[in-house]
Amino acid sequence: LEVRWIRDRISETVHHYRNGEDLYGEQMGAYAGRTELARDGLSAGSLELRITGLRPSDDGQYICIVKDGDAYDEATVKLVVSVWILLF
Repeated sequence: LEVRWIRDRISETVHHYRNGEDLYGEQMGAYAGRTELARDGLSAGSLELRITGLRPSDDGQYICIVKDGDAYDEATVKLVVSVWILLF
C-alpha cells in the first residue's frame, strides 16, 4: 500500500507512506515534523492525514493518491485554516 498526500497547486509531497513506513525524503520542508498518517483507520480504508501546528499557509487543496498493487485512486480535500483574534 502506498499513500501520498500532495499540495494541489504546487504538487509537492506533504506526506508519503509506503508498505508500513513513513518516507520523509521527498517531504516539503514546511511540513517536516508536522504530519502523520493515522494508522488506526488504515485497515478500514481511512487515509486521514494529521497536520499539527497549523499555519495560515497550510490553507488550500490537498490530493491523496493511493496505490495498492494495480489499483489506483485519488481524492481531493480542501483545508481551511482560520485565525481568530480575541480582543479584550
